Amino acid sequence: MTYGRVPHFPREISRIVLGVIPLPTDDFGTACALLDAYREAGGNIVDNSYHYGPAYAEVMRRYYELRGEDALIRLDKGSHHHYSDGLWRLTRADLEHDLKGNLERQGVSYSDFYLFHRDDPRVPIEEVVEWINEHIDAGRIRAWGGSNWSHARIIGANEAAEARGLQGMSISSPNFSLASVNEPMWTGALTLDEAGRRWHESTGFPLFAWSAGAGGYFAGVESEDVRRVYHNLVSSARRERAIGLARAKGFTPAQIALAWTLNQPMNVFVLVGPKNLDELAQAVEAAEIRLYLDECMWLESGE
Repeated sequence: MTYGRVPHFPREISRIVLGVIPLPTDDFGTACALLDAYREAGGNIVDNSYHYGPAYAEVMRRYYELRGEDALIRLDKGSHHHYSDGLWRLTRADLEHDLKGNLERQGVSYSDFYLFHRDDPRVPIEEVVEWINEHIDAGRIRAWGGSNWSHARIIGANEAAEARGLQGMSISSPNFSLASVNEPMWTGALTLDEAGRRWHESTGFPLFAWSAGAGGYFAGVESEDVRRVYHNLVSSARRERAIGLARAKGFTPAQIALAWTLNQPMNVFVLVGPKNLDELAQAVEAAEIRLYLDECMWLESGE
């Protein structure tokens, strides 16, 4: 396992971040085995969200009861908008509701990180900075960030925090993978653009890439969402090159795709959702794959 650091947090964080979505909610033994195997491989951080519902949180509650509250670093998200009515939820009340809800559901006293699951640029960033710092001061979280936030909005948040002597953002978590997207996977989802890439490269601001495996595209997964978002000529050519490089190096195309993300010149971490121990082992192995800059460029452009 490889590790990195983020601002305002004292511990090293594994580059492979385990998402809760694949954990079976009706089979705690299997879920526990997957979480234990992740920790044994050196992983130390789990991604969850209030939006994912109480069932996954219940799995984590039982796990913390068994292994201890500090068994894993908690990357908890909240303030996701309502799909049903289109209402956005970047408010002080929704922050408090989801943050405290995450803690109550998981039976823990704090989250290491709270990420706003969506942004609403209509909300003054100065207000958001003040709201979240109230919870930092209360000991409910240690650091914060944004999922699907533009880098310009993050810059504004950190400038506002510095001007007020408050804690700024530590993490950005957009979609970022070798595959090219046709459209966002979900409403409000953000894929890192070229300007965002250059900003992360120049600043070293931590990037926690979700769907670095493009929803299984490089593993040959077929679904309506994968076809809608990733099926295009650019992605197809990149997958063919990943297949070739994987064959030459003795890995899988999915591992090469993860390695491409992890070998970008950024302070980058990847969120993964392995469904079983074999997929977990492959993701962990991908963190050790070293790709040269020219290999990364060739995978992306063919040149």
